[in-house]
This record gives sequence, C-alpha cells and structure tokens, in this order.
Amino acid sequence: MISLQLILADAAPSGPQAAGWQTMLLIFAGIIGLMFAVRFLGLYLAATHPEPLDSLKPALVLEPTIEPKILAVIAATVSQMIPEPHRLLAVKKAPSVESLMQQWSMEGRRAIYSSHHFR
Repeated sequence: MISLQLILADAAPSGPQAAGWQTMLLIFAGIIGLMFAVRFLGLYLAATHPEPLDSLKPALVLEPTIEPKILAVIAATVSQMIPEPHRLLAVKKAPSVESLMQQWSMEGRRAIYSSHHFR
C-alpha cells in the first residue's frame, strides 16, 4: 500500500517550476503593496493639502447663449414639476439637426463596414 506522504511528495512541484510560482506570487505581492502605498500616499496628500477655494466650481453653470427669460421659464417649470427642494446645475441646448444627421450617417457607415468580412 502506498502511503499518503509519498503521494503528496510526488504531487508537489520541485525545482524550477516551484521557483516560478514563488517568484510570481512575490511579484503579485509587490504590486499589491505598491498599490496600497500609492493609495495611502494619495489619502495623506489629500488630507494635508486641501484644494484652494478658487478652484471650486460654481453651483449654477450658465451658458452665455441662454437668455435670462428662458432660464426663468425653465426654473419655473422645474419647480412646478418637482415638489422636493432642488437646484438647477446646468442648462444645455439640444443638439442641432445637422449634428444628429451626421451621427446617423456615421452609424450607417459603421453598419456597412461591419457587414464586410475579410478573408
């Protein structure tokens, strides 16, 4: 009867194959350690070097092409539709018809090119 110890000894890799796995695990451990070091360094720098107030974005972003009357109508409509307290962050114009048609033509070209198969 073959003992369990001999079977386990035969199953365990030895020589260069075992060293390869150990080296790979050591490299992965080094990469993980480096990732944690970079993360903690970033947290430390964020805590010790706060962002200046001048670089903060304003709460309401207005595009210069929107008239104040239009903005007032949009704000009134939103306040009637949403009963909870809210804040408008941005108002953007809808895309033009020309840009929408360009997107359709690009999609058509993509469909044609994807139907071609190279041999």
